[in-house]
Amino acid sequence: KNCTVWSYRVKTSINYTKGSDSLSLDCSKYSKQLAIHFSHHLCKRAASAQVFPLANVTIDEAVARRAEAALLLMDDYRNCQDRHDDEHVLPKKSLRSFVNYNDTSVNKSDVYFRVIQSMSTKKNNSSNPNITAPTPPILVEVINTRNPENYEYTVTISSNKIYTGTALQVKSTKHNATNSFRHIFRWIPSFPGEYKIFVHQVLNGVHKDPLNRQPTPLVSPSPLSIIVGQQKGGGNVFEISSEATMERIEDRIRKSVPCQTVNRVDAYSKWSGDWVGPDTPFQDHSIRTGWRFLPRDMGCHIESFSRRDLLSISKKKSIWVLGTSVFRGVFLSLVDLILSPEEKEELSSSVIGKCWGRALIKKGNLELVYQDFRAQMFEPFGSPKVMECHNEKIAKDADDSFIQNAADTWVEMFRDKDSWPDVIFMFVLYDNVGHGRDGLFFTHLEHFMSKIPPSWNGTLLLADRFWSAIGVTHRSYHKYHLYLEEINEMVHALNDTRVRWLDGMGISREMVMYSEYGPDGIGASQHFHGFCDVPYLEDMGQNNTMRVCGNVTEILGQLLLSHALGTKKQFDLEKLEEPKDEALEYCHACPLALTPFKLVAYPEVTCSEGKLHPRNDDEVYSFKAKQKICPQWCLEHEVDEVIPSQSDMINIRRCKVDLADVTTSSIESASAAKVKSQVTPAKDKPTKPIMHTFFESVVGGCCGMSQEQHEQLLKAWKESWEARGWETMILTAQDARKHKDFGTLEKKLISLEINEYNRRCYWRWLAMVEAGGGWISDYDVFPLELTAELGAEMGKNGTFKAFDNHVPSLIHASSNEWDRVIHLMMDLLPNKRADDTVISDMYSLLEVSKSSSKNSIVWSYRVKTSINYTKGSDSLSLDCSKYSKQLAIHFSHHLCKRAASAQVFPLANVTIDEAVA
Repeated sequence: KNCTVWSYRVKTSINYTKGSDSLSLDCSKYSKQLAIHFSHHLCKRAASAQVFPLANVTIDEAVARRAEAALLLMDDYRNCQDRHDDEHVLPKKSLRSFVNYNDTSVNKSDVYFRVIQSMSTKKNNSSNPNITAPTPPILVEVINTRNPENYEYTVTISSNKIYTGTALQVKSTKHNATNSFRHIFRWIPSFPGEYKIFVHQVLNGVHKDPLNRQPTPLVSPSPLSIIVGQQKGGGNVFEISSEATMERIEDRIRKSVPCQTVNRVDAYSKWSGDWVGPDTPFQDHSIRTGWRFLPRDMGCHIESFSRRDLLSISKKKSIWVLGTSVFRGVFLSLVDLILSPEEKEELSSSVIGKCWGRALIKKGNLELVYQDFRAQMFEPFGSPKVMECHNEKIAKDADDSFIQNAADTWVEMFRDKDSWPDVIFMFVLYDNVGHGRDGLFFTHLEHFMSKIPPSWNGTLLLADRFWSAIGVTHRSYHKYHLYLEEINEMVHALNDTRVRWLDGMGISREMVMYSEYGPDGIGASQHFHGFCDVPYLEDMGQNNTMRVCGNVTEILGQLLLSHALGTKKQFDLEKLEEPKDEALEYCHACPLALTPFKLVAYPEVTCSEGKLHPRNDDEVYSFKAKQKICPQWCLEHEVDEVIPSQSDMINIRRCKVDLADVTTSSIESASAAKVKSQVTPAKDKPTKPIMHTFFESVVGGCCGMSQEQHEQLLKAWKESWEARGWETMILTAQDARKHKDFGTLEKKLISLEINEYNRRCYWRWLAMVEAGGGWISDYDVFPLELTAELGAEMGKNGTFKAFDNHVPSLIHASSNEWDRVIHLMMDLLPNKRADDTVISDMYSLLEVSKSSSKNSIVWSYRVKTSINYTKGSDSLSLDCSKYSKQLAIHFSHHLCKRAASAQVFPLANVTIDEAVA
């Protein structure tokens, strides 16, 4: 066999035993197997036999969801190994056990935990005597003898000023011998010393109500003290290869580079490492508390900058933080780092300390900006116009838009090249773990990124809601790995080397006992920071006081600084010779509370110099005067959504307002309009027809136009149709995805190698079905004779009407008709694409037009496809007669190029390519 070693050491089948209501893994079938191959064949066979790890999946779904299934099986396999240690090794006394099932001091009706370490794993199988055997893992096992459905657990192992680490949840398994449920956490110690083990019980759902400050009770026998290392006299002593471990950490530090020099988009997409305290020998680049984070898989280290460094910055630097109060903690940690003791004495009671709007700090050459930026509030582009009330206050008038204001804020950041931010740290909404790409998330993010000038060489750091002291206590091990896989995939999909995505779960998990409410409040706060009064000695020899404490927020603040300032080595060469402690400047536009949520670009700010002061009456009442009360008719509307915040529970109502009769710039007019709508008979109140279009942004633009030019065209389309009396609505991919056949259509189009632009053209047909049918035009189609009144009259009949023959530029049909015709088009798609075949929705509609009886569709030519100007000696005049009886004009690529070539384009002196743009 050609001197090759052949063997069968890869598992190719799944061996679960079916019980009455669950599956249990047959551990014996996995003995001596190196790995398992989750092949298509394995997945289909297991699903067919109903032994696939995921319940209720079809054979095809099993293949598609094998990543999730594999992680579940890995959890079960680890539990297999743990049961094997427990049931077979323990009787041979190869485990140390300090709290066990036979311990009469433990009440078996309660939840409790035990700690064990397998000595059998400590053998050195290497032939090299210089290789130290690895430290065997320590297992912390939580045993629940009751029904565990309502409870989850966190395990924290902490050594004062040395180390802290917290477990993510692992899958619980039933232990048949004791009829109990087990949660197992593996931990390999890095340092010798005394440790305390804390196991907290977290009630399911406590994080859904942040105002419920319910304590997270400790599970007996917390806190349990153990000794890691050799100690004479016995006791709770665990083995550790401490010398080898220290050498590995020192080697890791030596080989690592500053994180800001790592030019990989996924540099922070798996955040793993060790938090080491002030009593360890690794104090370089520690934060003010003496703690330091040592990344493991990232291959880099986070450099730290002192107050002296920040006062020595030689060129202007700007950092923007866009997010929720969790993100505000990073901003406040940076503010606390740069200010003098006198300047920040009143930080907690100042406007800056708790701002739900815009806050800005300038000290020397460093500018820090915070903008409240709650992505969970953002609407899809083109959503229907509604008034939105948060509790009893108006958050958004009907003619306002959170997402548009967010986009305007991005325009504001880049309006002046001299003030471009060096670093942006932004909250993005991503809650879709395990369910594929989130369309709304990408619509928003790609739109924001389109505002970034190509020449900007700063850094955009993204983080989602999984960066939260609450959320991490409720994340299972297998869900965490799905999350890592998906954010890594999406940051590569963004394909921009200026962008990094932070692994929120990885950052959060190690410091949950050091969040806002400390060990007694695990899972009770989202915040990692809190206001405090802790003295420390800064590097300039001056006594200072920390007013904002938070190891996590400060280490992330240092990461932002490192991307803004460059490497410490480079910074030391460029910094000022002596620090300049210039006067503090600060500006703010901060509402009194989160509700009603407001997001305002170019806000009117109040600015001051000198030390921070408590919020005064002028600052309070200036915002009270601007708050508007939600009208009674909207308060009577059913609550659409409830969102928890750190200060309140927000009842959100979204109330439709007829903009033909009212703009909601005042409460009185809105209330009057509602009363009018209730007393006016429907037949006397005309309904505006809606002209739809479909728009899904492409980063960088396409089809001869930049992203900005596409948006200008969309804006012109909207203004033109509304000027003719229409309502307008912009549909997106999110609307199309609601259709039950979206996946079928998309799979077919991809198999035919249809490009993304033309696939989106097909999506709009599905979006129109979901929108309830009606009118649609391309967003380069502009109205001529098609007024709202004429459109309402023509739309009374739901027959499919194509007004530009087979070119789908202007169409009206009922929802059923839209659905019927798109399925005709799908049926006519070829099974295989010939090399020279063009496939688009236009050509599909052409095929439909050729079929029998034209399929009950009314075809006509009522869309103008040429420009008719007459050239004079020095100007153009429009030949109005050529536009008679035409409903609209289609400013297509072909029309623009042809008009520019004939020199009858409305704009003078443009090239053919410029005409399209």
